[in-house]
Amino acid sequence: MGGEAEAGSGPLASVLRPVRAGNGFEETLEQVLQLLRLGLVPPGGRLPAERELAQHLGVSRVTLREVLKVLQDQGMVESRRGRYGGTFVLPRANAADGSDELRRRVAAVDLEDTLRFREVLETGAAGLCADGLPAEGEGRLRAALEATQGARLEDYRRQDTLLHLTLAELSGSTSLA
Repeated sequence: MGGEAEAGSGPLASVLRPVRAGNGFEETLEQVLQLLRLGLVPPGGRLPAERELAQHLGVSRVTLREVLKVLQDQGMVESRRGRYGGTFVLPRANAADGSDELRRRVAAVDLEDTLRFREVLETGAAGLCADGLPAEGEGRLRAALEATQGARLEDYRRQDTLLHLTLAELSGSTSLA
C-alpha cells in the first residue's frame, strides 16, 4: 500500500519535534498519535524506521518501542517482522467509531468560533507564505493544492492536512508548522 514515511523531512518533520525533558514516553505518544490523527501516515502505510523515528524525536528506542506497544494494544498499529517489516498503521476497525468521535468533538466545540479562528490563521499563513515565496515553494504549494482538490473522499483529510502543513512550513513560522 503506502511506502515508508520519512521522519526527517516533509510534512512529518513539521509535526515531529525532539521531545523535551520530562516525561518522554507521554510526549512521544502524543506526537505519534498526532501523526495518526492527521492521517500523515495513511492506513496501510509504514511509520518511519524505528531508529530514524527515535533519533528524530530524541528518545531511546526503548521508549519508542513502549509507545508502539501501547498503540499496537489499542489496535492502531501493527508491527511486522522480516524483510518487508516495520510498524504499519491499521485501518480503523469500525468506521462508525470515528463518526461517533467526530460528533462528540463537534458537539463540544463552538463551531462558528473555530471556523473564524481557522480563517484568521489560514489567511495570515497564506499572506506570510506569499511574501517572497521562491519558485520551488510555489511549486510545492501548487502541488499540495492540486492533490487536495483531486483527492478521493477517503484520502481528502490526509491531503488537506498536507496542504496546511506545507502552507505553514512555507510561511516561515515554526509555531504554525
